[in-house]
Amino acid sequence: MTLMAIDTSTSWGSLALYDGTTVLAEETWHLQRRHDDALFGAVERLLALTGLTVRDVDRVAVAIGPGSFTGVRIAIAAAQGIARGSGAATCGVETLDVIAHPWSGCGRRVCATLPAGRGELYAAIYRRTGGRWSRTSAILVRSAAALARELAAGALFAGELDDASRATLEAGLGERAAFVPRSAVPRRAGHLAEIGWQRLEAGAGSPAEALEPVYVRPPSIRGPSGELV
Repeated sequence: MTLMAIDTSTSWGSLALYDGTTVLAEETWHLQRRHDDALFGAVERLLALTGLTVRDVDRVAVAIGPGSFTGVRIAIAAAQGIARGSGAATCGVETLDVIAHPWSGCGRRVCATLPAGRGELYAAIYRRTGGRWSRTSAILVRSAAALARELAAGALFAGELDDASRATLEAGLGERAAFVPRSAVPRRAGHLAEIGWQRLEAGAGSPAEALEPVYVRPPSIRGPSGELV
């Protein structure tokens, strides 16, 4: 079986082909314009590189946001088109889950971030509890200053952060704030592929026509002190 993973949630885009154990091919790019041409060019290149066709794609995982409204819609439309053409099973994965995934073994709380515009960030908190890695907060919209106050115990920050937001987090948290290397900021569709494969194996996919972008709502889960759990 072959899964195609598609992510164009922000100015970073990525595409991968995955067989359940190995990333067969992957391409990641950065654009300040619509991803249409880059995405479909990447689809053609990766299929040619692996000797596959669209009909060989049995599964599709797509990043469903939050992020750029247009970018997320492009990825979902591509996933739906491929599913219609090949009959592939589909799975939507929140973009912040993709960001946090490679840090699941780091041994500390992780805060995944994306730019939300107007000086704010999309964010979500992840941690391993009882051997299980999971998101422990709602998907949030926060300024960096507010996020620093709510994460008083600190965290490893992963994902896209502008210099001003990073400086604010460093000022507010000091040594309690850690950051992934800048080279690890671009999202890899290989990570999306792993999550999507696991969810489809668990029966947690959704029909292609039911795929929708994530619309962020205010958080509802807090600890007794008001700190994010």
